[in-house]
Amino acid sequence: MMSRGQSRKDAPGQMPPSSARTSLRIGSWNVRTLYEAGKCKQALSEMHRNKLEILGISESHWTQFGQKRFQTGEEILFSGKDQGPHREGVALILSKTAKKTLRGWEAQGSRIIMASFSTTNKRINMNIIQIYALTNDDDEEEKDNFYNRLQAVIEGLPNKDLNIIMGDANATVGEDNTGYEETMGKHGVGQMNENGERFANICSFNRLVIRGTIFPHKKIHKATWVSPDQRTENQIDHFCISRKFRRSLEDVRVLRGADIGSDHQLFLAVMKLRLKIFHKNDGYRRPKYQVSLLQGGLNKKEEFKLSLKNKFQALEVNSRNVEDHWKHVKETIIATCKEVLGEKERKHKEWISQESLDKILTRRIKKEAVNSAGTRTEKEAAQLEYSIAAKEVKKNIKKDKEKYLTELAERAEKAAQSGHTRVLYQTTKLISGQKNTTMATVKDANGNTIFDKEAQNKRWMEHFEGLLNRPPPNNPPDILAARKDLPICCEPPAREEIAKAAKQLHANKAAGPDAIPPEALKIDIDVSKDVLYDLFVKIWKEEQFPKDWKEGHLVKPPKKGDLGNCNNYRGLTLLSIPGKVFNRVILNRIKDAVDNTLRDEQAGFRKNRSCTDQIAALRIIIEQKKNEWKSPLTINFIDYEKAFDSIDRAILWKIMRHYGIPQKLVTLVEKMYDGTTCRILNEGQLTDSFEIKTGVKQGCLLSPFLFILALDWLLKEVTRGKRNGIQWTLWNQLDDLDFADDIALLPHNHDQMQNKTKLLRDTSQTIGLRLHPGKSKILKVKTSGSETIMVGGSQLEEVSEFTYLGSIIDDKGGTGADIKTRIGQEPIDKEIGRRKWRWIGHTLRKPTSSITRHALQWNPQGKRGRSRPQITWWRQVEEDMKRGDISWREAARNAQDRDKWKSVVCGLYPEKG
Repeated sequence: MMSRGQSRKDAPGQMPPSSARTSLRIGSWNVRTLYEAGKCKQALSEMHRNKLEILGISESHWTQFGQKRFQTGEEILFSGKDQGPHREGVALILSKTAKKTLRGWEAQGSRIIMASFSTTNKRINMNIIQIYALTNDDDEEEKDNFYNRLQAVIEGLPNKDLNIIMGDANATVGEDNTGYEETMGKHGVGQMNENGERFANICSFNRLVIRGTIFPHKKIHKATWVSPDQRTENQIDHFCISRKFRRSLEDVRVLRGADIGSDHQLFLAVMKLRLKIFHKNDGYRRPKYQVSLLQGGLNKKEEFKLSLKNKFQALEVNSRNVEDHWKHVKETIIATCKEVLGEKERKHKEWISQESLDKILTRRIKKEAVNSAGTRTEKEAAQLEYSIAAKEVKKNIKKDKEKYLTELAERAEKAAQSGHTRVLYQTTKLISGQKNTTMATVKDANGNTIFDKEAQNKRWMEHFEGLLNRPPPNNPPDILAARKDLPICCEPPAREEIAKAAKQLHANKAAGPDAIPPEALKIDIDVSKDVLYDLFVKIWKEEQFPKDWKEGHLVKPPKKGDLGNCNNYRGLTLLSIPGKVFNRVILNRIKDAVDNTLRDEQAGFRKNRSCTDQIAALRIIIEQKKNEWKSPLTINFIDYEKAFDSIDRAILWKIMRHYGIPQKLVTLVEKMYDGTTCRILNEGQLTDSFEIKTGVKQGCLLSPFLFILALDWLLKEVTRGKRNGIQWTLWNQLDDLDFADDIALLPHNHDQMQNKTKLLRDTSQTIGLRLHPGKSKILKVKTSGSETIMVGGSQLEEVSEFTYLGSIIDDKGGTGADIKTRIGQEPIDKEIGRRKWRWIGHTLRKPTSSITRHALQWNPQGKRGRSRPQITWWRQVEEDMKRGDISWREAARNAQDRDKWKSVVCGLYPEKG
């Protein structure tokens, strides 16, 4: 039987699995803003009060997109503008139950968000699209773009599913359903406007029914928007459902009692539908222990030390193999962490005061008075009281937020003074309101969205397995071992070495698959070295490693761009902390001996070298070449495709022997890498394990060293016996400046650049590395001609500026472009001058053969121009030296004494006060 005014075409349709006792309550609300302090708390309160499982939000005013969990357990999915003002924005708030049924979601800009939910029918899912449409008066082209995007989202949903569009459509469809009998009923409000026609057309085209026009309610229960003077009401928020599932809706109506200080009403849809749990709570959760207790006072610290010592003394390790020995050690440390520290618990301090909550309740009561007013005069008086109450709520919540932020600022200041940088960072993040951006869905290789959790996990495995397992090079080089090994000890580790390695661990780092935090090993070095000593000796002698040390858990923090695309995520691997201690022992033995054999051009991951050195040297070279000596210069900024993950391991072991690293240490590293596996942590679940066969391990302490070792061999091969660089000293040329794989090639002319680039590409391929032609850039300084640089048939792009190691390098040299980009205001000359001279002191303490030290007084070949010399970084340094009556010889001598050098800097740029 049909309700009055219901379309005759609205016959019983297909019904999803439901129960007479089961009703799903879904709401949608234009709240005007969630960005305002306290609004999320109010939205959650109304959601609980009205027993909603899902609440769609229009005009959230949140920027970017992501997924956030509230302290009370609910979850919000949000999508907004990438940058700019806090306007527009849509969101979906899910109850604790609803979030377990979420299959996936997609952000579609600041006006559309889509989420998919699992139902008890395996063949049917419920897809909700929350919208915030443009108004009737907005630009026609913008409205076309919005509806085209909405249509694309709808077309991406399976026809078999229960599809819903809801939200602020800014569209009046009216009472007359002529021509739209299958799309709407006769219980709308007002007359159809242009937006209403657009909305009705898209619903008709996609076989959707506007259900708010079907149910015969009073006008006050249909109007979703009320004007500030309470004289005009309209139905511009809508709830649409797939035509074949229209009978699953029991009711659609406005809830006038809900209050959040908006001129829109919360509207409710009640459905006969049962959702099915899609995410179970049995996902992976690595234990996190309250290691902060070890910094809080002596009592807990001493308790932990005593407990670990007693457990270790009681431990009898009679195992014959490494795996069993490791198991006993791991269980001992974990048992101590559980017993003394306990696992972390989520804590939440509510900042909204009880006074503010009382005022919110008062405002709701005032709204009820507005709704129940009988005459216009009574309504206007009640509306005035409501407005006053709303201002009181705003004022009080603002005061609560200011008090809360003041407390956070005091905590941050205290943390900064006491050197607790982690607390400082966390507190600053709270103050900034920074949200973690994550995406629950992922796309396959063809760009189709994957909702099924198992299929998502397989997609992530497919992506990273391909990324971390590259094909071997076609023509591997024949690399000979050194005739003589370096003087590096190959005996098993001593206790003192283990103690030193444990001290070098960084606190507050994530634990690996074994869940052992670094603090557990750092708290009592004497006990830790004894706990690990026998295990390390056994590993050293037997050349076998525990399985836990060979497995990594890969987390994937997002980069910029479409987060449905796997390529827009970084892969960071969490490894065993005790395994890192072992690796540190090896690294400490070999790094100093090998470092003396590496090229001076390489500054990456090396002691007393930094990216600042390379940036400064490159800027000085450009300034001197262009401004002082009018000499041409071409720089090729090289970029590799996934360099860390691509190096062939068999070749890497040969390179280690080529540099004279003893075979015993090479074998240990090789055995540690053999059979390494990885599992990806995706939305609280671990994927199956897969083997990694190429590249150096992300997160491993040895990886940076191994990486620059391979690059050093590579660039030695490219530059050996050739004079393709700029003249540096009377007898030497400078071919490049490097920081790990951030390479800047410095040839003398175009032909040299072309030959050097081609040779670098060809040699790189022999060890598994591939140049990225699309990201490698050419910067020309004082160079005429239109010659281009080609790589494998691709022309490298020429640029006027390039971001090298985080700083902007342009064809003028100097720091002007970088300063303008970083601070966008007048340079703070004195502070820049102080920092400049501190760096000069650091550079003058380097050996005389250092590239950066030589660059300070380097003059290229060529003639000075006849015009007045330009102001350059180098000339500013010379002027400072004249002003301070300092010569380079005096500066070099004073720099060796840090206290004297501080006096020099203060003399040139005095501190305030």
